[in-house]
Amino acid sequence: MNRADQNLHEIILRNFKEAVVFADAQGRIQIFNPIAETIFQINGKQALGKKLERIIPYKNIKKHFDFVYEKNESNHDVELAIHFPPSPSEEQETRILHCSFYPIFGKKGIPFLGCLATFADITEKGLLLREISKSRDLSTIGVLARWMAHEIRNPLSSLNINIELLREELGEEAQLSQKEEIHSLINFISYETLRLENNLKEFLDFNRLPPPKFEWFQLNEVLDSIVRLLRPDAQMKNAKIETHFQKKLPMLKIDVSQFNLAISNLLVNSIQAVSEKGEIHLFTRSSKKNVFVIIQDNGVGISKEHLSKIFDFMFSTKPMGSGLGLSIAKKIISDHHGEIDVKSEVNKGSTFKIRIPISPKGN
Repeated sequence: MNRADQNLHEIILRNFKEAVVFADAQGRIQIFNPIAETIFQINGKQALGKKLERIIPYKNIKKHFDFVYEKNESNHDVELAIHFPPSPSEEQETRILHCSFYPIFGKKGIPFLGCLATFADITEKGLLLREISKSRDLSTIGVLARWMAHEIRNPLSSLNINIELLREELGEEAQLSQKEEIHSLINFISYETLRLENNLKEFLDFNRLPPPKFEWFQLNEVLDSIVRLLRPDAQMKNAKIETHFQKKLPMLKIDVSQFNLAISNLLVNSIQAVSEKGEIHLFTRSSKKNVFVIIQDNGVGISKEHLSKIFDFMFSTKPMGSGLGLSIAKKIISDHHGEIDVKSEVNKGSTFKIRIPISPKGN
């Protein structure tokens, strides 16, 4: 490489908007651009010539480098969560990186030169996109929330206004004779209270999910997008989500938004249940008439006394749990003419099995 080419090479690396790291066939870093210095908080000159794991001590990143070394295949558009600094501390923060890993090949005789990786810090963007995606997938919750705001907040506002009016009336002795007006206000409050009670009953009866809009989808693709969305959440606990999809799975007619919500709720439940280095496995299988989705984790498990109640509306064993997630999942699966069951053992984990008919009636 002549001097002009080298200068161009350095200018490109310096202006590249992503971190660029190249480790040779022996796993020693040969390229470490300024953005890499910023993301991994180490001077480039100190990184050059050092073993990869000394400079980037993250097992989930090394795993992808190792894949390239072993298979000589690329692995791109991967989202990984890293904790910085790597050693636990009160100031440790989590970052989400969008990563790609590529094998680099040379001329004949030197077939494999090493692995080139790019990293973009998408912590803010990633969290925002996941929130947007969640809000889209949680559209059914949005419908409930808007309904709650309209149907409960409005009568509460009316109650407050009329209570204030009533207080003013009762506070002025000269107007105590105006019994008719006071009774009218009290009757209005009574009516609004009754309406509020009825609305709450409707909400608690859980009949407010919108009707499903069924379309044909390839389920593996739907599930893969959900896993991509939630994998960083698992990585924040040093847990992992593995997929085991059956090839050539039959197409399913589903409401993709609601189905996303159901599976997301189940996966989030598993993520919350597993401890550090926990494992969650997502399987798809099919028979002549049905497609099966199986979610298996090695988390805390569910006691026998609670097992029969976990799909009950508002039931939760978690201090901050709403009791909505699993009941919503079951309702959505029922609306798809499917079934869900669970097997669990305390301190060993849980397995949720979903059955969806391939050709449901009435869709």
